Amino acid sequence: MREMIKVVTVTGADDSVWPEELIPIAKKYPFVEFGILLSKNQQGGSRFPSRSWLEELYLLWVEKKLTLSGHLCGEWVRDLCLGDPSFFEEFGFIWDMFERFQLNFHAEPHSIDNDKLYKILRQKLVSKPVIFQMDSVNEGIYHSLRGRSGIQVFPLFDLSGGAGLVPKTWPKQLNTYCGYAGGLSPANLQREMGRISEVATGPIWIDAETLLRSEDDKVFQLGTVGHFLEAAKPWVVSR
Repeated sequence: MREMIKVVTVTGADDSVWPEELIPIAKKYPFVEFGILLSKNQQGGSRFPSRSWLEELYLLWVEKKLTLSGHLCGEWVRDLCLGDPSFFEEFGFIWDMFERFQLNFHAEPHSIDNDKLYKILRQKLVSKPVIFQMDSVNEGIYHSLRGRSGIQVFPLFDLSGGAGLVPKTWPKQLNTYCGYAGGLSPANLQREMGRISEVATGPIWIDAETLLRSEDDKVFQLGTVGHFLEAAKPWVVSR
């Protein structure tokens, strides 16, 4: 067993839990990052917190400094790829609480204006890492931006498209900090980390979402989150 995980992202906290309930988890597992799904058209539904919930989370972040990442989905991602910064305009100061941003493509081809996307990232997120889903469809977006000055971009290998499916093989780590996601759960994490450790040569992060939820997908299960973080702990880089 090799210490290789720097961050464990647990994604999908929503209105099924109180934002305050995240605080004890963050205190017990300082390596946890809460991935918050953001969608213009799905706010308030399963996995996608409402605006009022996000405002409460912001107040907690100001006071407690939770580690948070914002995972953009749907129309906001499509707009961003074409140079439309409407997400930042609609969210105002709330987006400041996210330490990292992730663009979720869900294995659907996205049109892109590379120069306009680069300009927005440099203007809005110059100090924040931006994560791109490597989903076998949109990898070119990451590669088109990698190495351009003034932005930080990182790949997340996620072939499941949010379906909670473990891949047959895990992709080999690129020569950079990478993330791995897809079907990870408390029950399979030791096995899958063994497989990931065979292809990842440097530090990584992992991300779990679907299998942290109730079977009907309505509840972000904090107990399951705790079990997942406990299972990940032996693989986390000592601080």
